[in-house]
Amino acid sequence: MSQALKARFKHVGIHVIDVDRMVEFYQRWFGLVKTDEGSGPVGKGVFLSSDPTEHHQIVFVAGREPGSKSIINQLSFMVDGLPELKAYYKRAQDEDRKITQVKSHGNSLSLYVLDPEGNQMEIYCDTPWYVSQPVSLPLDLTQSDEEILAGVERAVRANPTFMMQDQWVKQARQLMAG
Repeated sequence: MSQALKARFKHVGIHVIDVDRMVEFYQRWFGLVKTDEGSGPVGKGVFLSSDPTEHHQIVFVAGREPGSKSIINQLSFMVDGLPELKAYYKRAQDEDRKITQVKSHGNSLSLYVLDPEGNQMEIYCDTPWYVSQPVSLPLDLTQSDEEILAGVERAVRANPTFMMQDQWVKQARQLMAG
């Protein structure tokens, strides 16, 4: 058996209906910066990044048909913690963005919101805990940070797969090292 090749996932490109509208939205919501743009064989493309070592983390390319359904499950954006997650929750409410889900995965707390073209975005923060996935528990972002974290911790500690996140990372490193 041949050894598997290894590559690191770095960016995603998606076809959109209105490139300029999507660029403006993702710049405003996530602080992404336009690093390049141009036209290629399939149409206009705009490259965005929030990491100066990455030319782009996402590229929007014209070509999605108006009225077509999104085929994206989610585009995920990590925030530093619960206060930032709550700020996105408030922004979504203030802008009448469609919130599709708010839930705890145990190892993360997630807010799911639709972008202007109906693509689902996950905005999430990690917790210090791990439980085997999938986990989907209700999450009330109107509670205090302390109430939220205490409730999540109670739920994950009751799960037989519970461990601390750093313990899971150690196991994942061993698994991925082969």
